Amino acid sequence: MRQPTGERLLADIEAWLRAEYADTVRSSQARPLTDGAAQLFINLHPAAPDLLFEASDAGTVTVRADTSPVGPGYHRFVGRVLERLGLELSITWKRDDPADVTFGDRAAVEHAYLAWLGPALVTARTAARIGEHGVHVGMPAGTRYASEAAIVSVLGPRDAAWLDAAVTDPRVAVDITPWWADATDARYLLNRALCLMWLEVRWRPPVVDGEAATLDEVHRLLSRAFPLDPALHYPWHGWNELVGYRGTVDGMARQVTERAGGSPAPDDPIGYRRHPVTISHEGWALEVPGSFAERRTAEEWWGGGSGRSITLAAVATGTASGPLSAQAFLDQVAGHLGADALTHREGAVLGRARMTTDSSSGVEVGVVEGYAAVTGSGAAIRILFDDAEDWRWALDTWRALAPG
Repeated sequence: MRQPTGERLLADIEAWLRAEYADTVRSSQARPLTDGAAQLFINLHPAAPDLLFEASDAGTVTVRADTSPVGPGYHRFVGRVLERLGLELSITWKRDDPADVTFGDRAAVEHAYLAWLGPALVTARTAARIGEHGVHVGMPAGTRYASEAAIVSVLGPRDAAWLDAAVTDPRVAVDITPWWADATDARYLLNRALCLMWLEVRWRPPVVDGEAATLDEVHRLLSRAFPLDPALHYPWHGWNELVGYRGTVDGMARQVTERAGGSPAPDDPIGYRRHPVTISHEGWALEVPGSFAERRTAEEWWGGGSGRSITLAAVATGTASGPLSAQAFLDQVAGHLGADALTHREGAVLGRARMTTDSSSGVEVGVVEGYAAVTGSGAAIRILFDDAEDWRWALDTWRALAPG
């Protein structure tokens, strides 16, 4: 019997996961590699990095998962998923390190998680005591969120008093753990929704593909959680905002509106993306409006909204003799900008750009085409804006591009 290709193996894995865990699989992306191999990225939780499956035409399947930021419940859930997957698709898993924490031992998994969380909180407290704010603990990579609180977690910010207590008491510390227990109970559902509200919701009506689905996912999770445990602390005001953005009309939505109207609004509304965020791409960082829609690929980051958009690409630069200087990179890629190009220097960063207009779509828009470089790395940025008054914002955005 002919061995299925790597792509076929991963297609079977994806189909099985979507069939068996339809409520858990949030996204999947397949990517072909050389020599018949392929990769599959699966996201199972808004606070978790993707599971990475890789398969070859020889029938070898490897999987990598970072479960530490999400908690023991997630770690053991992934273990159960892989065990079932192996049985159903006849995959025999081999551990790289026999000393790794086993998926089946609850006490060992808890110990390993707290051994990660405890030092992370101690480090955060040290930073907070010397004046740092918004230290990220267990946050997904790629975006930094601003906060005046001591720490930023996937379940919201926490102040210095909470941090002091959490360093000495694990019962306090696990308050920022989105998936502690094994059960997918009301607490799990609420925390999953809170992660989405803090990290992903843009706090405006949906405008691009996927945003409406995120709002619907939050409503669905909270609607499932509430009947299971009405005593939990639900984000009534934030939930009511999402219901309004979607125009949701059902029994739960009406109750949400009533409860939100009967309670005082929080001083600090839920959602990091109510404020600007800093995105990173291939070693470069840029502050953008938190309301921006986003798309990420290995090649570029795109963000946009309200008549503005930004596309960012970056690459390591170098030759056989060593890293390319910033000036040499700009000479190679930005010569077409012409002698009248704008220039910029900030520390080690050199930049070059020009501002033009483009009416190829039938509507004239402003365009800033720019580059920035340091020794060994270069970035290209393209900024579009509909309102002519936004030209200063566009140029300031190009100048703000810096190594992250």
